[in-house]
Amino acid sequence: MLPEKTVFYMDEVMDTGYINEVILVIRSASIFAFLSLTLLPLRKALALGEEVAEETPATLLLLIGEKERTYSRNVVYTVVSQAEPYHASVAIRLKQDIEQQVLELEGVNSRNVVYTVVSQAEPYHASVAIRLKQDIEQQVLELEGRRPIVHITHEDFPAGGAWTIIPLLRPLTEKHRGTDVRWVVFLEPHTAVRCGKLLEALAAADGQKDTMWIGYPLSDEEPTIIHHFTFYEELQDDGGFVYPNFASGFAMRITLMKKLLKEIESGDKRLEADFSIDAAFELAQLVYGDVSRPGPLLTPDLRFCVVSADNCATYPRPFDLCGSAIAEETILFAVKTWSGFHATRASVVKKTWGKHVTNLYFFSDKADASIPTIDIGVPNTKTGHCAKTMAILNRVVEMIEDMTNIQWIFLADDDTILGVQRLCEVLSCYRGGAALTVLGERYGYGYGKRETAAKGYDYITGGGGTVLSVGAARALRTCVCAAHSAPDDMTLGACAKRRNITLTHSPLFHQARPQEYSREVVSRARPLSFHRHAPDPLRLYAAWFLHDDRARAQHRARDEL
Repeated sequence: MLPEKTVFYMDEVMDTGYINEVILVIRSASIFAFLSLTLLPLRKALALGEEVAEETPATLLLLIGEKERTYSRNVVYTVVSQAEPYHASVAIRLKQDIEQQVLELEGVNSRNVVYTVVSQAEPYHASVAIRLKQDIEQQVLELEGRRPIVHITHEDFPAGGAWTIIPLLRPLTEKHRGTDVRWVVFLEPHTAVRCGKLLEALAAADGQKDTMWIGYPLSDEEPTIIHHFTFYEELQDDGGFVYPNFASGFAMRITLMKKLLKEIESGDKRLEADFSIDAAFELAQLVYGDVSRPGPLLTPDLRFCVVSADNCATYPRPFDLCGSAIAEETILFAVKTWSGFHATRASVVKKTWGKHVTNLYFFSDKADASIPTIDIGVPNTKTGHCAKTMAILNRVVEMIEDMTNIQWIFLADDDTILGVQRLCEVLSCYRGGAALTVLGERYGYGYGKRETAAKGYDYITGGGGTVLSVGAARALRTCVCAAHSAPDDMTLGACAKRRNITLTHSPLFHQARPQEYSREVVSRARPLSFHRHAPDPLRLYAAWFLHDDRARAQHRARDEL
């Protein structure tokens, strides 16, 4: 042990061989008006036992940490300063100089990083998020011998619309105020993470002052409906507007998050649209702002991957199968149509995925034996269709009272393109029957604006299909439409919020056509559905779903022999 003294000279400390931690006390701030402390030679001296150069201050209290390598996490730098303005300014400059040098020397470790898993409360999704958290904790424990900070949003920050990231800005920045956190990494539960490579990517970004957030870059080749037809012509010569692939994860400096929060709360920045459709694109929009006062664009980093490779820090994992696909006979398929589309859209359903289901019902404004359709007694409207959808839901709930095998209801538009086998596989992970499960592609309303955020809500956009357990259908059948032509999907979403029914998002459902999405997004996993028939619904179904549905039908036929 070290002798009982309060001040040790370098040669005394080096002779002790004491191994625990390092504390450095600089006794006089005023010396450093004329002296620049150089950390690298000092660190080498601590690590290797070299003599410290004569110009290094001799009055030091040192306890040796690791003889092989000494990091700043083992060191406390204490500048014994004075309040007088000149001396105080010199001390502050020294503090800033030390901070900058250590930053350049040592980069980023897990004390500087918060991992945030953007999760959902539904049991299957929650279990996937917990497994990811445990995996990150184990990796960092093996790398650095400490537990990292890993948040699961539905547990730690159960705010409405957390999936849009904006509601997470305040709780994350407040929770980690005054800490060493410099980066927040946002991950989906199905994102695979290699923590060592991720820390390397963050260290590289940390050394570039202009790099404020990083991830895999997505871009639009042309304006698209899911991005409100927004296109940034002014950026085309510089590579175009890019936004992160959420499935690959992305990282933001906490300073950028603080700045963005301040701009939102002051009203300087707000989303242009009331709707949240593609959270990654809309977050990038919010950060960038407009050409008059542009914020930082996403810095591309291809260590955030779309498929696994040796160099990847992150990549999307395939979606789990939770056992055998459920029996298709346990699903009732309810298709919403009208008399003007019986010969076109309804006929396409019958020629494609409708051939592969047992319980298929078409609900319309007129009865038509050629399909056949069921007249629900509600006139057609050009938009919204709330009254029609609620009438269908009520009729279906009545029908299944005598169909005891039914566990699920699939509400479809007449131009929904569906993979039946894929649906049956996906539903193996969820609870049907009496459980309160509502599943599909999630959109949001009201989250992006300060004045409406508290009243914002999720809804399952109907074009890609909405899956309801029997219990959820019964609970929502009495939802009230504000008008016959009110948006049906938004009405159900708002009603579900009032009744504390959580909606569950699956990126395998798609409200638009394949060409409306980035190739990387639509190819990350086998999709379950698309929406709209143009240009050729038969070809679209054949390209994406026919093979699986046909294989399922053949397997079923063999089982019946």
